[in-house]
Amino acid sequence: MRLFSSAFLMIVGLSFVDTSAWAASLTCNKRQSATTCMICNCYHETRGENFDGMVAVNKVVLSRAEDDAFPSTVCGVVFDDSQFSWTQDNLGNNIRATKDEDKDALDRCKKAVNLSVREGPNDVIYYYNPSLASPGWARRMKKCGKVDSHVFLVPREDKCPRKLGAIKKYTDAPAGKTPAKSKGGRQ
Repeated sequence: MRLFSSAFLMIVGLSFVDTSAWAASLTCNKRQSATTCMICNCYHETRGENFDGMVAVNKVVLSRAEDDAFPSTVCGVVFDDSQFSWTQDNLGNNIRATKDEDKDALDRCKKAVNLSVREGPNDVIYYYNPSLASPGWARRMKKCGKVDSHVFLVPREDKCPRKLGAIKKYTDAPAGKTPAKSKGGRQ
């Protein structure tokens, strides 16, 4: 596992921004910033879910960027072949949030990305939505729990984190007031 990779450190520096100033549209491709890639993934993977579900999915992306089996950058993880269906469907996946519920989802994703980066990865690198898929690989994994519509898993020999979603309640605390890191994960 790569500890404190340059991708993670880069996104930490980019994450403490005022999310209310962002436009209601984003370009989603692997040439964007780590923060934008995470927001795009959160939006397409978790729109309509609760905040904890958004944070849990974001922590999977951060955990994968720290794991040697996956690309070392956040955008590399998000746009890795056959990992997230929204990146594979040949549709225009840029975000154009024109409806209030889409603007709300985008705003919540920005906040969820911010909190996820503050808290850090939790070593959970797999998840799926059982209402959309029944992957064979999931039978070889240990189930850590379900948050909203996603089931989160780790390899059988690994430990599950105590909390899949947010460790602390989201606040608009200044950048220096960072919540504690997750104590769950690989041993």
